[in-house]
Amino acid sequence: MKPKKKVNKISARLARNILNGTFSATAWIFETLIFAGVLTIDVFLNPSPYADRSGLVAFSDQSSLEKKPKKKIKETVIRHSLWRLQKQGFVQKEGKFYRLTSKGKSLADYILKRKDVIDNKWDNRFRVVIFDIPEKQAHERDWFRQELYLLNYKKLQESVFISKCPLIPELIKEIKRRKLGNFINYLLVDKVYKNIH
Repeated sequence: MKPKKKVNKISARLARNILNGTFSATAWIFETLIFAGVLTIDVFLNPSPYADRSGLVAFSDQSSLEKKPKKKIKETVIRHSLWRLQKQGFVQKEGKFYRLTSKGKSLADYILKRKDVIDNKWDNRFRVVIFDIPEKQAHERDWFRQELYLLNYKKLQESVFISKCPLIPELIKEIKRRKLGNFINYLLVDKVYKNIH
């Protein structure tokens, strides 16, 4: 069994790849399973729209897919990615079928909630997050930064981030549970002026 910290890093990387549309065979397979439910390996290996796409199935912008060169993923890469997803506990194999485990479904839910926020129509207000989490809680600070990146927040300064996306209620609850609320300020801003001269 992998240590919890390593599994969390793997989950975060998988979520980041899917939400950012960054291509990796593992993220592509996981995302396909989110939307298809149950698949056989043949779906990924036989000539099909799945085997020939270099972008992700549901989250990728169609225009960006057209610009990317199409490439076929090697069978060994697909098999290794499925094996890795199984080893990490996100996917299980039943006979010749692959499906998400409860852990995989939990990660899928985590990703989809963030995707919903990112895809919502912008209300013309920026969200600015300013935080000063003490050094003795550096692991909590790293966790929070990762959460902000997953919601498309960009770093303005070391502990100042901005985005068009609101913080999701689930994240706010987790901030409270971790007792980080006193170290985080959240602002709604109508206009942002860069480099005032």
